[in-house]
Amino acid sequence: MINPISFRPGPVTFWTTLIYLALLIPIVIINEKPPAAPRTAEPFKGVNFTEAWLDLTTITRAYHPYNSKFNEEVRKYLLGKIETILEENGASWVFDGQTTAAQDGKSAAVTVFDDNVSNSTFVMGKSNGTTFTRTESINNAAYFEGTNILVYIRGKEDDEGEWWEADYVHGMRRNAKGLTMVNAHYDSVSTGFGATDDGMGVVTCLQVLKYFTTPGHQPQRGIVVMLNNGEEDWLYGARALGQHKLNPFIHTFLNLEGAGAGGRPIVFRATDREVMAAYAGTSHPFGTVIASDAFGLGFISSGTDYSVLVDAYGQRGIDLAFFKPRARYHTNQDDTRHTSKGSLWHMLSASIHTTKQLSGDTGNTFIGPKPDKTHGKVANGRSSNGVWFDLFGKSFVLFGLRGMFAWSLTLLIATPLVLVGITWLLRNLDKDYFFTSTVKTKEHPEYEAVPIGGWKGFFRFPFALGVAVLLTISSALLINKVNPLIVYSSRYSVWAMMVSIFYFSFWMIMRGANFVRPSALHRGYSNLWLFVLGWIVLVAVTALEDRRKIAAGYIFVFLESAIFLSCLISFVELLALPRKSSYALQVQEDYDGNEHDHDGNQGFQDSTDEPSLRARAESSASAASPPSPTANQEPNKSKTPAGTTNGLSTAPSVAAHSSQPQPVSTIPIPGRSASGAFPSTASRDETESGDDDEPSERTPLVGGNGTNERGRTTFATTYRRSITALVHGARKMEEDGEPYDHEQEWSGHLPSWAWFFQFLLLGPLMIILAAQTGLMLTDAVYQTGSDGSKLFTPYLIIFIFTVLLILPLTPFIHRITHHIPVFLLVVFVVTLTYNLIAFPFSANNRYKTFFGQYIDVATGDNKVCYTGIEEYVRPIIAELPSASGREVTCGKSLRRGSTISTCCFDGSAVPPKLESEDDDGLPEDSYADLITINATRSTKRDDSSRTTARIEITADNTKSCFLQFKKPVSALAVENGSGWDDRFGQYPEDGVGLVRLWHREFGKTWVVNAEWKGSETRKGTDENDGTVICMWSDANTPGTIPALDEALQFFPSWAAVTKFSEGLVEGRKAFKIV
Repeated sequence: MINPISFRPGPVTFWTTLIYLALLIPIVIINEKPPAAPRTAEPFKGVNFTEAWLDLTTITRAYHPYNSKFNEEVRKYLLGKIETILEENGASWVFDGQTTAAQDGKSAAVTVFDDNVSNSTFVMGKSNGTTFTRTESINNAAYFEGTNILVYIRGKEDDEGEWWEADYVHGMRRNAKGLTMVNAHYDSVSTGFGATDDGMGVVTCLQVLKYFTTPGHQPQRGIVVMLNNGEEDWLYGARALGQHKLNPFIHTFLNLEGAGAGGRPIVFRATDREVMAAYAGTSHPFGTVIASDAFGLGFISSGTDYSVLVDAYGQRGIDLAFFKPRARYHTNQDDTRHTSKGSLWHMLSASIHTTKQLSGDTGNTFIGPKPDKTHGKVANGRSSNGVWFDLFGKSFVLFGLRGMFAWSLTLLIATPLVLVGITWLLRNLDKDYFFTSTVKTKEHPEYEAVPIGGWKGFFRFPFALGVAVLLTISSALLINKVNPLIVYSSRYSVWAMMVSIFYFSFWMIMRGANFVRPSALHRGYSNLWLFVLGWIVLVAVTALEDRRKIAAGYIFVFLESAIFLSCLISFVELLALPRKSSYALQVQEDYDGNEHDHDGNQGFQDSTDEPSLRARAESSASAASPPSPTANQEPNKSKTPAGTTNGLSTAPSVAAHSSQPQPVSTIPIPGRSASGAFPSTASRDETESGDDDEPSERTPLVGGNGTNERGRTTFATTYRRSITALVHGARKMEEDGEPYDHEQEWSGHLPSWAWFFQFLLLGPLMIILAAQTGLMLTDAVYQTGSDGSKLFTPYLIIFIFTVLLILPLTPFIHRITHHIPVFLLVVFVVTLTYNLIAFPFSANNRYKTFFGQYIDVATGDNKVCYTGIEEYVRPIIAELPSASGREVTCGKSLRRGSTISTCCFDGSAVPPKLESEDDDGLPEDSYADLITINATRSTKRDDSSRTTARIEITADNTKSCFLQFKKPVSALAVENGSGWDDRFGQYPEDGVGLVRLWHREFGKTWVVNAEWKGSETRKGTDENDGTVICMWSDANTPGTIPALDEALQFFPSWAAVTKFSEGLVEGRKAFKIV
């Protein structure tokens, strides 16, 4: 019966293909499909999923950026919804500032903060001005007025009363055990409905509030539910939180976000292992520490409120966010029609569980001074770095980085020593076949060394790996040059192309090499090469773990561990082989000549010329068969053993490569002769003495004797030898196991099942980690090319994880039949052709183009601009009626990548309607009245080295204007502002060149006091003058921004429009300080 896990082509092909398919198919399904939504409205007490979905459809009926009317409607709806939830749950609650005593004399269980007071002034880094006012890099600052909503749910262990008030005294520290915050932003971008960015986060917050105010669900420690406004434009809502009186008491948080438009929300990043322990028990965990490290290393530049909460306030928490598909992100397809209830349920269920765990921690995990003693940040204890990843979206692996560092260091030091030690043991046992080519015996030092076959096939693995890598990366480079954005809509086609070419090319080389020069050591050498390469990578991974606290290399730690165990098996299975010296002696004895030649010589010639030995052996191989044991022969007649020619014995591997078919019985098995046992020395001497028999009638006239039949081969003798070979071959396979094909004859002693356990060590876990991590990273970047990201990045990621995906198969790939590789070759040809010629976009994967309209309100100059890859932007613009017959000029975009251009044309055919609704409408040449600026200068009498100015700005129908100075100001302040918040950075020494101003109400006036160093400028100069740029972002009413309406109507089905900056329309007006 055939061993079902033997190292033969059939079982190897079956098991490897089965395991790959059994793992990859569910991984792809899980990657594409979120968990199923509950079938009932209330999946558990305190949560109403139907209500959550209805809330989502309500708040996403229209665009609702901060600078829009519908944003205010959403805010009113949310306040009303909060009141409804609290009333339905029978919770005692108050608005902040009202009395907190409930009917039973205790403090109110819930306090609602309708924050219309907090504001913040802070530095924002550098930029090149605005779209209209390009300049050299200048420092940016912002003034923002917040409209956040916060709901405090009192915990069982919280202090009573309004402990957050400054004059409240209760012990040494107020509410020292801290709070847990759940945060989402309720504003959207001006071109997206915000279903996942961040409507699902908002309705999840409402359900968190509903759950923890349900009777019986009071948290152990207090919870703050925050709905912030202004996240989309530089995280303003989270910055405004810094001025709120609850902020100093928030120790941990869960931030809900959307950087995609559906699928499963992923753990974008987390501060430490302890907060991830709260998330780990969710029913459908999804995420990897690789994403968190990518943020830390700067590979991902996208910002969320997490950045502010951690960097500025020192809070510890988790960023849970949707991250795909990016093609719908910030477009009109970010709506409830294009997302799913499963996505909402995934976020909602994970949020409730995580919040419950964070607020339910009654120990000191999140209490105590910070180890770095950072001033101004919350004292929330000592954190530790962690390593985490999910498995099939069902289970979660979490452990400490320090533990992985110790593990990595142990692998680096111990595993080479173990392999060296076992090599030493094998050498002492005379079983080190890996690195021995030939063996000479002490018993017959004058004989030629017996070939063992060590080193045969040693360099195949690196050669095959190099060729496969070269062909795979070449195909990626070809696609990147010819059709680089095909991955945008066809990432699985790119995956199939790279996997198929890597698999086929590696198989072709390894299978071909093993066909030409079969080697039973092939698998062991592959494992050894994998170990060496993995060890080199692990050195870098361990250094990053120690120096940079990077945990993303956990895949390589697991891989090297598995490779080591597999390699160890390859070494240990050599113990099943006979000693090399015994094998060589047995080969010599079996093949030793039993007669003297005409010169009286006997046995092996003392020659080390193995090639000549092989040539002579092959030339006479057809006469090298032993006599049939069934033949009726005289016992004193000597016969020439198989493999002996004129007294010259060949090695078994030579006979295996004979030009003539070799019967299995002609190759001895160490420990046995052709008849089943090696002849003793005495029996051999008796045979040799038979060479002196008396001449008979068959004795030749010259040389030899009548018993030497090597020169004569008749049909009868050939037939008898063939039958003998078949009988003895069957017996040998039954007793010892037959060497596969023409591999070394001693390999029949190797266990044929060892490979299966090696593959189980190497394969399943690595397939899971490589596949799900590769797909996750691909999904994160494959549609970012339109944003200006490097076009080759997704191809590089797919290439790296293709190699990791196939590596576990490489030690066994030479045993796979041709069916799978040939099929994959066809797949490669088809996918390569498709990837080269297919159009990269579709209605479900639309190319995003960035829109902006720019007006000089003083002159009425009006231009419409679209930003993107010029190759695609120009045909898009050609579809627009307002661009017909107009010149389109394109230039490199300063705010995007090197592949991105901005193409503009005259927009006079589509003038925007920017005035307030109560106005009758203004003609085009009256845009100047939209912005009013009053700038006056004054010099302090006691300090002539400083110049100050008061700048008043009023803009119609907007909440946002930017103030750009020709000369950076050395100091600035906004009237009624809370002052400079140095948690975001000290005021720049070289001054501020651009100030972004945001009001919480339409049409209000900003008053900015600016100061310049240096004496007052001379009359007639304008170095302290500047420009005001105001933003209009409300496109909910048709006809307000006709250029955008036109884009939505006439864009090709494969293209989408999204906003370029804070304003859909930017109007600029220069001013002089008088």
